[in-house]
Amino acid sequence: MNLRKITFGALWGPLMLLMNGCQPESKTQIGTMECAFEWSGPLYEGSNPAQELVKVDLASLLGNQFQEGMKITKIQLKSAELSGDSASGLNGIGSLVMSIASDDPSLPMKELAVLNPVSAPSGQAILKPSPEAELSEFFAQKEFYLVVDAGLTADRDQNLRLTGKFQWEIQYR
Repeated sequence: MNLRKITFGALWGPLMLLMNGCQPESKTQIGTMECAFEWSGPLYEGSNPAQELVKVDLASLLGNQFQEGMKITKIQLKSAELSGDSASGLNGIGSLVMSIASDDPSLPMKELAVLNPVSAPSGQAILKPSPEAELSEFFAQKEFYLVVDAGLTADRDQNLRLTGKFQWEIQYR
């Protein structure tokens, strides 16, 4: 019995390594996307989510590296920056949480980035991306939602508008 296992491993092990070595090398590209999030006042202290529908367009994210039929192997958020309309645009925001969601019920919402507490006197908040959030399933859809939850420190009568700039690390073959 042991001899069978050893023989099986000795024959199939190298064959599997050889087959894995024949796959094309994975390449990495950074793609940038911008979108705006809007909240209509009055807004209340605590959690205030806003979402933006994003149409998946790998050709614009990958630029001239895009080829029809290419296989996306992994996508992760590398940076997320939210800016207010003015220098005071982030005043009164205590925390920011960014998530991704889909209409596909098999894809649960994932947290992408967070900043708590928000201390952005320049009007720009740089969120800390989650290194565990792998997103290729969301980019395989036609569209998905980016959700930003602004945790307000007090009630606010004015509207709130934040512009986001996001960089995605895309691995493909």
